Amino acid sequence: MYLYVKALHVFAVVAFIGGMLAMALALRVAIAAPRNMDGGRFGETILRWGGFVTTPALAVVWMSGFTMAFGAGWESSPWLLLKMIPVVLLTGLHSLQATALRRLLREGKMVGPLFRAAPVAILVTFACIAWLAVTKPF
Repeated sequence: MYLYVKALHVFAVVAFIGGMLAMALALRVAIAAPRNMDGGRFGETILRWGGFVTTPALAVVWMSGFTMAFGAGWESSPWLLLKMIPVVLLTGLHSLQATALRRLLREGKMVGPLFRAAPVAILVTFACIAWLAVTKPF
């Protein structure tokens, strides 16, 4: 059963990270050319994708992750506790990205310049998570 849950977890992670990177791209476009994003179909499409794919994938990531952790007896492992920090950061960034894009499209509020760093932050954070999950260093 563990391998099935792990496969589901990996699939959901790929869908989630892909959705986060798409959202980051939409925000980068909004920062570069704000007039083109205002009410744009691209941004709306990304928000719909987020609602139908990215956010449910995040829920599956959390549920399958906890299922694996408790099923394998890792709930108190230092590597897993450390891994939770970047996982929570990615979860929060997902929420911030969606809120920023939604506000831009619905209310015309400009996107903060810190979102320019979102793609790099997503990839670096994901690399840390993957390294901790695969190597289980301690």
